[in-house]
Amino acid sequence: MPWFEVASIGDVEEGEAIVVQVVGEPVALFKVGGDFYAVHDRCTHGRASLAEGFVDDGCVECPLHEGRFDIRTGAALSGPVRQAVRSYPVKVEDERVSIEA
Repeated sequence: MPWFEVASIGDVEEGEAIVVQVVGEPVALFKVGGDFYAVHDRCTHGRASLAEGFVDDGCVECPLHEGRFDIRTGAALSGPVRQAVRSYPVKVEDERVSIEA
């Protein structure tokens, strides 16, 4: 799978996320504990932007119905969400962040 450079490390604040495009798909890029994680940006329940959600303890809470996902794996953690979101491998080289898709 190819890697796509999407941001520099300074583009994402600690505990926050930005939306980037990878092969035409919206991806939420998170920075947690100095590490970067990426999941598909749309909640599997309500289609809200996960980058706009509340980030806490490695999880993101959907801003629409408060379902929670694990930022590292995309796993659905609490209702009303039941289906995981896709997670993407992330790497950082020379202060540039890339996502594999």
